[in-house]
Amino acid sequence: MKTLNKKIIGASLGVFLFGSSIGQNCNEEYTYCDRGKDKNFQMSNQSVSGTFAAGETHEVSLILYKGTDYRLSFCSNDEAMDGKIEYEIITRKKKRVLDPTTKRYVFKEQEESLFKNTNNELAQTVEFQSKDTKKVYVKVTLPTGASEGKNKNSLKASDAVCVGMLVQHQKGTTTGFNRQG
Repeated sequence: MKTLNKKIIGASLGVFLFGSSIGQNCNEEYTYCDRGKDKNFQMSNQSVSGTFAAGETHEVSLILYKGTDYRLSFCSNDEAMDGKIEYEIITRKKKRVLDPTTKRYVFKEQEESLFKNTNNELAQTVEFQSKDTKKVYVKVTLPTGASEGKNKNSLKASDAVCVGMLVQHQKGTTTGFNRQG
């Protein structure tokens, strides 16, 4: 009986420790982001979380679908970062340009900024509708101040900051007249 109790206690402790170690990583930080009051928005499987150090910028791609409304929300496990996460939504397009050295036309990738929260009072949530199906990129930057003065290569778990990007979507509203019949 004592052996059985030890095994049950050992298994329970193992499950508890395993659950605790999962709670320490940043895999699901996006689940803590503001979901807004509109219950029609559904969470997208494009939502992501990651570990950041001060001043780091990471990029993630999103596929947006025509006629769909989106809400992106950003959050962190560090209260000092609340309302301070910087992000920019960009597209990349190849454009034909004249290379001045070879005097030939070449295709070069150019970025176009669609939204930058540093131009919008550091808004941690943005809502928009996609007019076309396209791939966009979201560049997320953690400002200096989090894990301040730490060497990126010697960052400990306690120095890291979890950042989440919650992506929500719903069928978009169509505007204009609609003829019946």
